[in-house]
Amino acid sequence: MPFFRGLTSKNLFSSASAVRRKKEKDCYLKNGSCVLEELLALCDGNCRIPIRYFTAIEIHNSMKHSKTKMDLADMSMVTGLLGNRPLIVRPSSYKLLNFHRDIAVTAQMSHLKNVLRLVGCCLEFEDPFMVYEHVEGISLSSLLYKKFNRDDQTRKWLSWGNRLRVAREVASAIVFLHTEFTTPIIHRNITPHNVIIDEKSGVAKILNFSLSISLPPGELEVQDEWVCGTLGYIAPEYEHQLIITQKTDVYSFGILLFQLLAGKDLYDIRAKVDLYHLLTNNSVDYYIKKDNVMDIADPIILEEHGIEIQQQLEDYLDLVKKCTALKGDDRPYMIHVARELCRIERCYRALTLALGQN
Repeated sequence: MPFFRGLTSKNLFSSASAVRRKKEKDCYLKNGSCVLEELLALCDGNCRIPIRYFTAIEIHNSMKHSKTKMDLADMSMVTGLLGNRPLIVRPSSYKLLNFHRDIAVTAQMSHLKNVLRLVGCCLEFEDPFMVYEHVEGISLSSLLYKKFNRDDQTRKWLSWGNRLRVAREVASAIVFLHTEFTTPIIHRNITPHNVIIDEKSGVAKILNFSLSISLPPGELEVQDEWVCGTLGYIAPEYEHQLIITQKTDVYSFGILLFQLLAGKDLYDIRAKVDLYHLLTNNSVDYYIKKDNVMDIADPIILEEHGIEIQQQLEDYLDLVKKCTALKGDDRPYMIHVARELCRIERCYRALTLALGQN
């Protein structure tokens, strides 16, 4: 058969490599254009931090000998090595998420200690890969909900002082998102699953900006075509009217604040409320009205402290109420939430010093 006479395994390999390189180049151009478009929209052409781009070969090599898989933020991640540097590689496994926006937003917030730092990305696959700094981390959701594994270190992370610090750190990152870009950016998916705790430093780091959306210039709200986010964390006006404002994130953050206080999975909370509060998406309000703060608080908090921190707990619960108000206009802005958390934390520190505790 003359057609195959000159065909060798070397020719086949060379041909396959050429096809692969062309596909990688096409993906790079397509994804690079999308990331650039997102960056221009976010920064008005004035990007704070450049993005490092890795090749597909570098990503393959980094993951070749990796045996450690991490489930953070409900996403499958893999630890890898680039040179001798350990990193976390995150494949874009969900088609509905906007990874180009995630790359752009994360890159411009990576100088913040409370954001999981983006080292770079690979655009040579059909869907981008994101490469993060390596941290030995645990998601806030795992920390709060896995009560069967509450050893001494876990209990230390779940002290009331550390919960206040985590709340303040997450709030500061959201304030930056709302105030430091050309127009406010709304995260839309603030949950304990999207917060990780660095096991070495205890620092809280948020990630996953794939559902984030910018408000139009000069506008206080934007209307979307459909609802995105996690059930139970979605503000009522967004769920029913598709209206997104800065207060949309405040509501989600208020739910997270409540979970830090109660130490409960939101689905456990929702399973115990009546149908009316489920339908009105306000199961937290049911708990707040039904019980006093000492009944709501995680027993770990009350084992550490007694009645002496009741005032701090009540102030904190009052902030939860304000953040989860049914009407967006009745909620504070994130900068005011962050200030109140700082005040509560200062009061707590003063109290522990007065009591001779660290």
